[in-house]
Amino acid sequence: MATWCFLIGGYASTVVGAVQGMIALIAGSVIGVAVSAVAAALACNRYGLEQIDFTKSCFGQRGSKIILVFYVINQLGWTGIILVMMARAAKNVVAASGFTPGGWAVPLITLGGLLATYAIVVYGVHILNLWNSIMTPCLVLICLFLFYTIFHNFGWAALAAAAPVEPTKDLAFNYALAFEYGLGAGFSWWPGIGFLARNTDTQRNSFYPQVLTMGVMMGVVCCTGLFSGLLFKMSDPTDWMVKVGGLTFGVAALVLVAAANISASAVMMYTAGLALRHVKALRDVKWKTLTLLAFLPLLSFVFFADALYARGNTFLTYNATMFVPISGVLLVDYLVLRRRRLNASQIFESAPSGSYHFMGGFNWYALGCMALGQGLYLWLFNPVTNAHQPLFSLVTASLPAALVPMAVYYGLAKLLLVPRGLGGYGEKAERRPIIDANI
Repeated sequence: MATWCFLIGGYASTVVGAVQGMIALIAGSVIGVAVSAVAAALACNRYGLEQIDFTKSCFGQRGSKIILVFYVINQLGWTGIILVMMARAAKNVVAASGFTPGGWAVPLITLGGLLATYAIVVYGVHILNLWNSIMTPCLVLICLFLFYTIFHNFGWAALAAAAPVEPTKDLAFNYALAFEYGLGAGFSWWPGIGFLARNTDTQRNSFYPQVLTMGVMMGVVCCTGLFSGLLFKMSDPTDWMVKVGGLTFGVAALVLVAAANISASAVMMYTAGLALRHVKALRDVKWKTLTLLAFLPLLSFVFFADALYARGNTFLTYNATMFVPISGVLLVDYLVLRRRRLNASQIFESAPSGSYHFMGGFNWYALGCMALGQGLYLWLFNPVTNAHQPLFSLVTASLPAALVPMAVYYGLAKLLLVPRGLGGYGEKAERRPIIDANI
């Protein structure tokens, strides 16, 4: 359960109706999470690794830092978007009471949300366990009430007949774009999947629960935003919640959205700070200073709150651009080439003799395939301008951006890595003395 699910469903309502939207969001979320989790979750569970450490086996000791950049961008982007959502929710609560806030309200409240999130990350992250135990059941109840209200007040016939808010003339493109929103939602979980699965007790429990919850159930929750957007012609949940449930419910829901977004922001920024510890120059920096460095880019959401929030759908599909080829390369590397076998001690070996040193610490073939997938995605579909190739309407952008890098990397590894003994392929898992620890 996450409040951005309501937002994602709203994006889909701009281009497709209820039936196509449900299929696109649920199927896209399931596929995105499954492809993200099949390598990362299984490997992190089996070897007890953090996700960024796992990527060293494929992209190299230094190459994994490039993946770290994409990871941090994901956390910062979603944090900024949901903090602005929190500010807009707070503004609408004030407006519902009869007072009209000025244009300063959203930036100022966003800044306050940043400060509150920073304080939690630095001083009180332990309170999130209690806070989330309250927020999650409340979000579930809100979601159930939204479904009940929509079907009780309007019925399925009216919902199925509701037209998309701003569709293009190309119906196939509209459907493919909605499916891409679902895929982007699923792939957005990639940075956290390995962290979540690391401490599960079995391989099965590291994979299937994530597909069922962050895949199937997230798609279902996104449908609340889809249905509301279609009925009220508004994609932003901070605008339609009062209209769906009335003033009392709407205000209560908006207050909860604001509170839940602070909690989610704190979790993401806490993990972003931990991820920055993988940068050698930042390992000894004090926690307060390190997290402050991570928060500084978020000031852009204070100065350009409305402009950046309006491009949330672009960032959603950009997540697929980032993580689709990464997931594909990791999948073929771990499941096919390595047959699910890693040398865990060598994950933390930075010396040139280490199994995962590759070429100067970089696996240029894997990184090149990642770049190939990202370039192919942008050629098929540009999330900034919506420019696309005709092929996009048939195969989307995410599927080719995953499959092509997988095939190319498999061929390159078989021809250029395995014969040269680079990357530890086929190496027996054994303890080896670590010369230059990388922890």
